[in-house]
Amino acid sequence: MKKIYFVQVGFEFDGSVYLPYASGTMIAYCKKFLRFKSEYEFAGIVFSREKLETALGKIKDPYLVAFSCSVWNMEYNKTLATLLKEKYPGVIINFGGHSVDEKGTLLDSEEYIDLLMFGEGERVMCSLLDCLAQGGDLSSVSNIAFRKDGKTVATKREYYSDISEYPSPYTTGVFDEIIAANEGTEFLGVLETNRGCPYNCAYCDWCAGRKVRHFPIEKVYAEIEWLSKNKIAYCFCADSNFGMFPRDVDIAEKLIETKKATGYPQVFRPCYEKNSADRVYHICSALNSVGMDKGATFAYQTLSPEALKNIGRKNLTMEHFSSLLKKYNETGIPTYSELILGLPGETKESFCRGICRLIESGQHNSISVYHCEMLPNSDMAHPDYIEKHGIEVIKVKFNHIHSAIKRNEEVQEYSYLVRSTATLPREDWVYSNLFSICVQCFHSLGVLRLFAIYLYGTGRASYYDFYTSLLEYILNGSGRLNALWSNFRTKYESSLEGDWNYYNEKFGNVTWFFEEGAFIEIIDNLDSFYNELMPFLKRYFDDGFIADLLSYQRFFLRKPGEETVRARFDYNFRDYFSSFMKGDRIPLEKRSGEYEINSSFVCEDIKDYAKRAVWFGRRRGMTVYHDGEIKKTE
Repeated sequence: MKKIYFVQVGFEFDGSVYLPYASGTMIAYCKKFLRFKSEYEFAGIVFSREKLETALGKIKDPYLVAFSCSVWNMEYNKTLATLLKEKYPGVIINFGGHSVDEKGTLLDSEEYIDLLMFGEGERVMCSLLDCLAQGGDLSSVSNIAFRKDGKTVATKREYYSDISEYPSPYTTGVFDEIIAANEGTEFLGVLETNRGCPYNCAYCDWCAGRKVRHFPIEKVYAEIEWLSKNKIAYCFCADSNFGMFPRDVDIAEKLIETKKATGYPQVFRPCYEKNSADRVYHICSALNSVGMDKGATFAYQTLSPEALKNIGRKNLTMEHFSSLLKKYNETGIPTYSELILGLPGETKESFCRGICRLIESGQHNSISVYHCEMLPNSDMAHPDYIEKHGIEVIKVKFNHIHSAIKRNEEVQEYSYLVRSTATLPREDWVYSNLFSICVQCFHSLGVLRLFAIYLYGTGRASYYDFYTSLLEYILNGSGRLNALWSNFRTKYESSLEGDWNYYNEKFGNVTWFFEEGAFIEIIDNLDSFYNELMPFLKRYFDDGFIADLLSYQRFFLRKPGEETVRARFDYNFRDYFSSFMKGDRIPLEKRSGEYEINSSFVCEDIKDYAKRAVWFGRRRGMTVYHDGEIKKTE
């Protein structure tokens, strides 16, 4: 029998690794629908990023090896495929996945690759193997590219409208051997309830503009039960818009039911639909009630009208966004917002003011900023689009955020990021990065959140003016904050290196986003950093009030080693700031009271705090104390 192998490698995250879902779906489909089953043996899946020699040793006498290619494994795949071709010259090397350019250019540059597959892989792989078994003409197989007479041949593109018969890799046993052979490994899972997306965002290559097709609900329920039975703690939902359809409520309830019965999955992480507000709120409420979700996503990407037009995206109005945030905040459901830096049409001014507009609308909990990545099959990657918008793309080292630090990697992975556009020169891109780090560290994570809210609420300074002035103070200073932000600036200015993560072994063998690294450093030396910030804060406050507010700001921040904390304040700070962050505004009054924090969420030391409060808890706002944890005792 001819041996078929699959390679879908992922990085470990604190000892956890994803089950190779994409490879599993193709194997399950082929086992069900292959006409020439007796010709082939599905001999294994390489799913963990092992030493190349180890991975090579697991593939024995292959007939065909299929590689699933993404930004985090593309170079590894190329290197392993080269070694396989050297060891087994007759092997058929097949590349597919998001990082495979659908123009077929890999066949021009990588001579060891024999075939390319485009789009969804189940039917394509099955047709390909049946064709090879008969010695047929590859031109009859849709959605592939291959060489013929020294030239690249691309076959017709076909879109599969019916996925109702696709078997599950979970319930058909594809992963059973992997789980049995890797005792002690914590596996992460993927749940896919539908495919497709009605939107056409230019930066996305997921499934833009394609009709949404559903998997049968019985299949989805069976997969949830399998994930639960096999104790899969973390489940990522691969739907592009979870919450778009009424049945998504039923799926969420099924997940909750299984967690209550078995404890698994512990976390369900969907990408929520942005226009089904009531349904998404219902789902978030239900999942949050059993601790299954980090919170609701409000992915704005940009607030610039020009950038929105250029990427073909339409956002919620800020008024609607604000009303939704108020609804979530009132019921204690955490929310977070996402922006992309580098979209064409964005300027330094529009980007920095856009972050602050989110805060003005009530997003105090969490804002995340991502770099615009040029995906090979997105509309944005088209040469005409790049030329029109003056886009500069740079190749940088792939950043392994929240992973063990990578020293002397066998194979370096790369990202292709937008560093400048016609409206965002390089120096403005660098500044925008530094500004976003400043806002995320001091506001979203909480170091100066209450100061900024008070100034905004009293009309003494806008969020934009406060954080612009703060960044200027830091960059022109000479203390530890200046050292941190100067390091960030240097790394962004020498951005071809792509070293955009923060590392301090005191916080564990984990790399951090810059704002997270800065925040943990501040928490670990809180008095020192507040002393450094005092001259800046005195620009806005007199000596008497600043001491009172700083005392409550410190109290408000969750810190390592705290169990029960008591303090007396001369103002009604708790009620004032709580009402403000919920979208209401009661007056700040001089009303003395004693308060106590008695939380069940206690971090033992700075390493435990960094992992649980910052890494795992950031989007749930766990770097600060919540209303229910702060009690008035008199």
